[in-house]
Formats: sequence, structure tokens, C-alpha cells
Amino acid sequence: MILTSVRPHRGQQVVLTWDDGEETVLDKRTFEESPYGVGSFLSCDELEELCALSRRNRAREKAVFLLSRRDYSRRELEQKLCREKGRYHPENQEAAAEAAAYMEQLGYVKDAQYAHRLACEYRDVRCYPRRRALEKLCEKGITREVAREVLDEMEWDDTQLALEFLIKKRYNIPRSREETEKQLAALARYGFAGEDIRRAMRRREEEEQ
Repeated sequence: MILTSVRPHRGQQVVLTWDDGEETVLDKRTFEESPYGVGSFLSCDELEELCALSRRNRAREKAVFLLSRRDYSRRELEQKLCREKGRYHPENQEAAAEAAAYMEQLGYVKDAQYAHRLACEYRDVRCYPRRRALEKLCEKGITREVAREVLDEMEWDDTQLALEFLIKKRYNIPRSREETEKQLAALARYGFAGEDIRRAMRRREEEEQ
């Protein structure tokens, strides 16, 4: 294939047009650092190698941008890098994995540290019971092993958290069976275990007395 033209594209990208009318989008830096220009001949393998390099460079640049805005787990970052405009692009998977691993190697991605920060928020702000916090950490791309290690190192009193949840949601001391059942159901939906719910309700009644 012979490269017939190069034109700017959105952001830091360029569009390469070939003699057969096909077009290829690359990031501008990758193309400028390549030995190719208008009139160059590329084999299919050379073009694929150039595209793969472009995907790697774009993934690293996007990873830096994303991490400048907030923390990510390695798996969460990798999944984010595979998506463009809300759509999953499997061709980005290898570059995304490489970029996420590189960011971790540089120390910008630390799953345990990220998990600890999230866990503190789940406990101190959202009053999540431990098992719900565990599932939420896993949803964020933290492995179950790392999530459990982080939670095991923290003090986590589900009974106290259930009590704090009731206070935070401004539930009054129940004066009827209907009010009691409403609060029990709310705690259960939030993920608290039955024993912790009962202890929290008893403790609240004792404090009121």
C-alpha cells in the first residue's frame, strides 16, 4: 500500500489515506516519529505494527489523563482504556493491559492503597456493612483477595454502622410494629445481616431509655 495523503483529525490524531482509498487513523506523535511519509510503501504487517504502536501510545496518554483526574484500580483502568465513546473496542485490549501494567509499574496505580481509600469512604460516609463494602470493592476492579486483606486490617463494626445508618437517614425510634418493620426492611436492603440489625435496634432502644 502506498500512502497518498495525511490530514489532521480530531484531537492529536491524523488520517492516512492509501492508494486503494482506505483510511487509517493514528495518533499524531506515532506517525511523526515513524519513518513514513506521503509516498511511502507499507506492507500489511508494517501497517499493523504501526497501528499497534499507535494504540499503545494512545492508551498510555489516556491512562495518564484518567489518573490525573482520579484513582483507578488496575483492572478498572484497563477496562476504561478499552472503551471509546461508551463502546468497548476489543482491538484496544492488548494496549490497554500494557498501559495499565505500565502505570502500576510507575507507581501511579496501587490497588491496595486505592481499596483502602474506598473502604474508608464506604465505612465512614456511606455506612456500608462489611460484606457490601467487599462487593463494591470487587466491582471497582479490586481482586477479592486484596479487598479482603484491606478490610481485615480495618475496624468494621456492622452493628454500629447499622445504628449510624438509622441516625443518618433520620429514622425515629419506632413507635409501632409498622415503623419497626419499615426500618428492619431498610437495613436489610442496605445489606446488613439479621443479627446486626437486631443488635442495632436493641442498642438504639437502650440509648433512648
